Amino acid sequence: MPSDSDRDDLLNWDDKNRFQKLFTAQAVRSYLFLSLGMGVIAFSLPIMLVAVGGYDGNYSISFFYHHVGDLCRNILVGSLCATGAFLFLFHGLSKTENWILNLAGIAAVSIALNPMGEQCPTHPVGGIGIHAASAILFFTCLAVVAVFFAKGRIHHIKDRTIRRRFVIAYNAAGFAMIAMPVAIFIGHWLGNRGCENHWIFWIECAGIWAFSFFWFVKTYEYRYVLGVK
Repeated sequence: MPSDSDRDDLLNWDDKNRFQKLFTAQAVRSYLFLSLGMGVIAFSLPIMLVAVGGYDGNYSISFFYHHVGDLCRNILVGSLCATGAFLFLFHGLSKTENWILNLAGIAAVSIALNPMGEQCPTHPVGGIGIHAASAILFFTCLAVVAVFFAKGRIHHIKDRTIRRRFVIAYNAAGFAMIAMPVAIFIGHWLGNRGCENHWIFWIECAGIWAFSFFWFVKTYEYRYVLGVK
């Protein structure tokens, strides 16, 4: 094993500075693409499912798991597992934020591996299965990150107008994500069954696109703060 002094001599000073700058730039871009990728996957998921599996009869995003063809199930499970992996790989800027993101990643994979039943539940409010509980946990974790953690970095931005826009964007994304499972529960409680129309599908789309919007905003924030073009 080379000693510390030997390691210092492996590269001359000019090469060392050049490689450090190159690696730092690539690491920042990788971080940004990870953030952007989650937004793109979430935004495109409902669109891809409808394009492949159709709209009629699919009253929830979860219904596509039981589509006649395998492609819809593969898109749904693959997107959820990829999102879960990305959330694990994405490190928050505090230990608490990082643990919440990891928990959201576990919840995303759990949604994929514990699909809802093929038949519409008779009493949807009477009991919450693993699939629904995982979805609630997933959106709650991301809402907490959006409202309480994501805004902790924007105080470095000097422009008050831009800083205020980030606050509004993060709050909007967070409240939209937590409102999604609440709206579905209220709809069921009022007696609106999810197998009779597409109201659950569109509420789920709103929650998913709020998740996507959150990551688009986060990507833009990092690019703005770090000056990455």
